[in-house]
Amino acid sequence: MKPALLLLALLTMAGCGDGSTPEDAERTPRVVKLIEVSGQTHLPSRRFVGRIEALRTVDLSFRVGGQLTELPATQGEVIPRGELIARLDPADYELAVRRAEAEYQLARREMERTRQLLENQSISRSAFDEIRTTYELAEVQRDSARQDLSYTTINAPFDALVTRRLIENHSNVQPNTAIVRVQDVTELRVRFNVPESLMHYVVEPQRFEVEGELLSLPGETFRLAYREHVTEPDEVAQTYEVDFAIVDHEAVGALPGMTVAVMVALTDAVEHGALMVPLAALDKDSEGNFRVWVYRDEERRVEPRGVVVGEVHGERVPVVAGLKQGERIVAAGAHLLQEGARVRPMEETL
Repeated sequence: MKPALLLLALLTMAGCGDGSTPEDAERTPRVVKLIEVSGQTHLPSRRFVGRIEALRTVDLSFRVGGQLTELPATQGEVIPRGELIARLDPADYELAVRRAEAEYQLARREMERTRQLLENQSISRSAFDEIRTTYELAEVQRDSARQDLSYTTINAPFDALVTRRLIENHSNVQPNTAIVRVQDVTELRVRFNVPESLMHYVVEPQRFEVEGELLSLPGETFRLAYREHVTEPDEVAQTYEVDFAIVDHEAVGALPGMTVAVMVALTDAVEHGALMVPLAALDKDSEGNFRVWVYRDEERRVEPRGVVVGEVHGERVPVVAGLKQGERIVAAGAHLLQEGARVRPMEETL
């Protein structure tokens, strides 16, 4: 009799444990700690240090070798697109063009003569093909010689700021030897690194309010506009590199290499304020998006609601979208809740 009673007791306990039914959960509301969303707080901006970079930095070189005869590029000068930057002595290349041109003309006349002979069946087809091949090779050599001659000059590929002369005039240079370093300053970029918590918003630059300030001119801020970002984080710092353009760099007086203090703030938080909630109140849905559990007083139930959060500040996080002041949410243990579950608030006042 005693073993039978013991077995019955164990079965009763199992029915009250992990195998409880939804009806059991409905009859036994979960006790939760609630907090009222209140106290709008202006979200402070984050401050970063960046460096001004040109849109492009290029080392220009000749594709052929020779002696430099012209190097009008002056360091610090902007050379308009298409203007001369450097020139080699073209004499040898001009002679090569004349020689290739003469060989081409000779081969062309020979081919025309043999074509008539072929039409009269005075020569074989194979003999004509050989002469035609000689003509085609001469044409290639002529075009190559002309191209080499064109390589004796370097013109500005864009409005180029000459940052450094890497070799002096009248020097003998080898092919692909860097002559000058130039920068495309039609737009100046500010490059800096941000933590991964801010990368959620980089793809939506309209949600940013970004300003820069030259360290050499404190107090004078200027607007920055998002351009691009690197999707691979730094291996050590786990930060991402982002580029913002200076909207009016000529008015700012900025130059590549200058250091800039960058202030970044979320537009929503600046315009509407941010509602601070405990970090423990955040939960994630099946797709990895943030949410909180809102308490419905009339039904004494909770429902999930997606939210947009900002940068974490200690144990609290700003919610910039998804909540209203005065609403009550579950302050902790949100991951244990289910949609529509009945709950019972704790009696203590938070």
